[in-house]
Amino acid sequence: MHYKRLVSTGIMIAAAALLQHAVYGQSQPNIVLCMTDDQGFGDLGFHCNPMIRTPVLDRLAAASVRFNNFYVSPVCAPTRASLMTGRYSLRTGVYDTYNGGAIMASKETTLAEILREEGYRTSIFGKWHLGDNYPFRPQDQGFEESLVHRGGGIGQVGDVKNYFEFDRSYFDPLLWENGVPVQTRGYCSDVYTDAAIEFIEKHREEPFFVYLSFNAPHTPLQVPEEFLRIYADKDPAEAAYPRQGRSLPEMSDLERDAARRVYAMVSNIDQNLGRLFESLRSLELDSNTVVIFLTDNGPQQLRYTAGLRGRKGSVYEGGIRVPCFMRIPWLTPGPAGIDVPAAHIDILPTILSLCGIPLPRQLQIDGRSLVPLIQGRRVSWAERPLFFHWQRGFPELYHNIAVRKGRYKLVGHAPHTAGVEDLELFDLQKDPYEKEDLRTSNPAKARELKQELDLWYSDIMESPHLKEPPRIHLGSPHEDPVLLNRNDAKGDEGIWAQDRIHGYWDVQIENDNFYNFTFFFRESVNQEGTMKLRLGTTQRSLRNTDPAARRLEMREIFLKKGNYRLESWYRGSGGNHLPFYVEVSLSNR
Repeated sequence: MHYKRLVSTGIMIAAAALLQHAVYGQSQPNIVLCMTDDQGFGDLGFHCNPMIRTPVLDRLAAASVRFNNFYVSPVCAPTRASLMTGRYSLRTGVYDTYNGGAIMASKETTLAEILREEGYRTSIFGKWHLGDNYPFRPQDQGFEESLVHRGGGIGQVGDVKNYFEFDRSYFDPLLWENGVPVQTRGYCSDVYTDAAIEFIEKHREEPFFVYLSFNAPHTPLQVPEEFLRIYADKDPAEAAYPRQGRSLPEMSDLERDAARRVYAMVSNIDQNLGRLFESLRSLELDSNTVVIFLTDNGPQQLRYTAGLRGRKGSVYEGGIRVPCFMRIPWLTPGPAGIDVPAAHIDILPTILSLCGIPLPRQLQIDGRSLVPLIQGRRVSWAERPLFFHWQRGFPELYHNIAVRKGRYKLVGHAPHTAGVEDLELFDLQKDPYEKEDLRTSNPAKARELKQELDLWYSDIMESPHLKEPPRIHLGSPHEDPVLLNRNDAKGDEGIWAQDRIHGYWDVQIENDNFYNFTFFFRESVNQEGTMKLRLGTTQRSLRNTDPAARRLEMREIFLKKGNYRLESWYRGSGGNHLPFYVEVSLSNR
């Protein structure tokens, strides 16, 4: 699909003459979108954290349009789906970080796809977390170049090639370059930044989109010693909230060590961003490159949060309010920033506006361009509702769910039968730290927001991609073999690195053919037994007499085209074992 570009006699004009940015004889602006993983609102010197060192990010914040009330989802994959599509993640099929809930439907139109159609060179370096198999990979969703890890994080169960590196997984990781495994050298954040700089140098004469998506400071908290030494003599527990008049809760030695490691990882990212920005300057690209920085959710561990309540996974402010800076070279930002609430769903339409690209007519999104706010114009949607939720599995009404509309926010930590009296109401303009519940003093506002939440929930739970889950394709010429990992396996909520658990994968067989299956176990099966495979009515068994086996194989199994639940388990005297991952390939017969 091709989208019409706004062009007028050699002059590229951004939508509505955006900020008078008419660039004669020059390409559309480049876009560098930077996201970090589990870096909270308070993990910046600019946000008054007295412990952390982030000079590059602090300078970026000072030179940027700052959104003081910017929101994302409480966890990473949903945030990333909204960022790429401008839609609430449930519409895209993404509802969780694992258990099959982190696969974005291939029919979704991504920011990368739109920009690529408009002549942009598109790239992603780092964390994708929206599907590791065809047709959900970055290269299937509009990215011309990709260098990513698999699953939700390096060394996690979805990233099977680095999982067994344990405390070294962030160093010299095996990554996937355009779908092909490559062995890299160096610390992961350095590797991603090097690749981004190389891409920019290669395409400096063309408009480019770089999505630099660090997996740090997500666990495991691994970082080069040189950065850890910066914080060796610092006590993160001494960080105060000067404007809130309170201190951090009591921190254990382990929590102090974790905070130091997070700060060290952020300082490493800060240094890498400095290298990236210097590259833009040396290539004389910084005057035509928009830089956007944000994070994907609040902090996972206990540390300074600038007084915000809650952490990652929570719909309180500490879990969903994050930094968002936009450095727009042709604009001098105001000193105070923008207070109107904005969110991850707004990034796609904002970038398109900055690039002078119309939103595709058939595309229905939830977000809105932030350009009117950037221009200082009054907007009629300043009190639009924004919705947040997270549960393991599908969303439950009133369970860790919230809506913000204007200055007010309604929070639910209650059963699905809850009435308005069971919810919490906060006035964030007066009470940004969510200390005072107003539901009894302002019941009318609580009822209004509950009605907004009810209507949204009823609508979004009917989303087609949520009701018809995305399926991993087997037998496709685009990916052979296919590696089915635990991150995308469905079943029990505890399906992670456990061995004695049941799980399955939703798959689509593309063609009638013979297939080979190889089952890999995290540890030896430790007993004689039988390997079982089932897809629909096709079931096969393989007897194993080697207790030390960690790899079993079934070959030349004929399967018909169609949709299936792929189930596999090893049955021994001690019960069932789920393979750690399964490799499926076309037979050569």
